[in-house]
Amino acid sequence: MAILKQAIHNLPEKCRIIFLMAREEGLKPKQIADILSIKESTVRVQMKIAIEKLVEEIKKHYPDITLTLLLNYLLSL
Repeated sequence: MAILKQAIHNLPEKCRIIFLMAREEGLKPKQIADILSIKESTVRVQMKIAIEKLVEEIKKHYPDITLTLLLNYLLSL
């Protein structure tokens, strides 16, 4: 969990904000877009970037973890 928290902290600011709004606050991309006055497609792209960066960072520490397991974990936060 500490590795994941650090990885989230290290995300670029826009990615981190959007990721946390989606995962911690449970907001949908449309809601996030409205709040931040950005396009919904931007929210989706930033979420994709955030997840890719988190997967990359966690794989450094747990190289044998399966991508499916990792994505399921990240998407269930």
